Amino acid sequence: MTPLEFLRSDAVLALLARAATGAGVPLSVHFVERNQEGARIVGWGQCAACRQVQSLPGGASACRLSRTTAASMALRQRRPMPFICHLGFACVSAPVLPGEKFVMTFGPFCPMEEQRSLEADIQAGFENLLEKKLDALPVSLDDIHRAPAASAPAIAEWCMEALQAAWKSAASAVAPEPLPAEGVIVSTPVPRRRATPRETAAAGIVPAIVAALAGGSFQQARSLLQGDLEELHRSGGRSLDQRRARVATLASAALEGLAGTGLSVEAAWDAYPVFMEAVTAGENDSALLDATLRLFSFLRRSATREQAEVSLPNYPELFALVNERLVEGVTLEEVAAQLGETPSAISHRLKRKFGMSFSDYVGRIRVDRAKRLFRETGLSVAAVGLRVGISDQSNFARLFKKVEGVSPPAYRKRFGNKG
Repeated sequence: MTPLEFLRSDAVLALLARAATGAGVPLSVHFVERNQEGARIVGWGQCAACRQVQSLPGGASACRLSRTTAASMALRQRRPMPFICHLGFACVSAPVLPGEKFVMTFGPFCPMEEQRSLEADIQAGFENLLEKKLDALPVSLDDIHRAPAASAPAIAEWCMEALQAAWKSAASAVAPEPLPAEGVIVSTPVPRRRATPRETAAAGIVPAIVAALAGGSFQQARSLLQGDLEELHRSGGRSLDQRRARVATLASAALEGLAGTGLSVEAAWDAYPVFMEAVTAGENDSALLDATLRLFSFLRRSATREQAEVSLPNYPELFALVNERLVEGVTLEEVAAQLGETPSAISHRLKRKFGMSFSDYVGRIRVDRAKRLFRETGLSVAAVGLRVGISDQSNFARLFKKVEGVSPPAYRKRFGNKG
């Protein structure tokens, strides 16, 4: 019996339905690999707020990012992982089968201990998606289950253990694929939707953080994280819980990315529970950033000299050269000559390890600096372009929109200094 056949069997569908009913929250099962999520395999229920979010531009991708980040942590740590979604609701992600990458998500629900700020957080989340202020919530929250914070994780753990015991006893059985139980949604894979420019820009910050950390530039990593939090705050994400969830999302995604570069991240994952405690206790952005950088500091401790030489050749020097010569301009050929490598070798390594070309990386760093100038100063678009090494205003605007998904004036209007 294959894992998919097992998940669609009558006994498993009945068990999952019982878990969803017992928790009183929606439940869905997906296949998740390398922060990518397949179509929903089975599922029960969906609240009005989630249906509304799914209909908004960027809403589905925001939900998916919340789920896949928690799912990756749950798979790695092999246990249920509570998390806060982009709207501020509580959810739980849990692995389904040992050695497989199927994940079940319980939620959303509202912890009874946290009801005080629920409506304000949800409204801020909708304002962030809609990019405008709202006088009231666009959807009712009456169908959001209120429960003790520990209840859904406990049911998720029970369900996980029951599924794994059933899988162990059925692993050698072969049976025809049964029809789904009544009321159960069974999905088949569908073509992946092309990401919008804004979604692409949001995803682009993770490879940039990974590159900064692999290159030893913790200051640059902090700058990227801080810029993201400032944007979140200025776009309506004033809830502390939202910003806590955001740094947790970025930190876990960065660790997943760093594992692909050859750098050992096990020590950082071991320290992750301590990091989450610090994030939960953090009362401002500075505390959240400090907690995240402390987590990343374990990368230094775990990277042996051999790893630094074999798995991460020349990254610190390469990225330092780019940052030092960003304004005057630096080409791949010049960097290659200084490092004693061929341009094609550097390009191949950057694409394979970080998913970015050399020009992608340089452009990302230029746009990050430009965004900071738009947030902190009243400089003109042309002046900001000059400060980041682009003298032609149209070229600067073209690069900015390619990386960020919006034009420089639109970014300044939403996030920047109006002075």
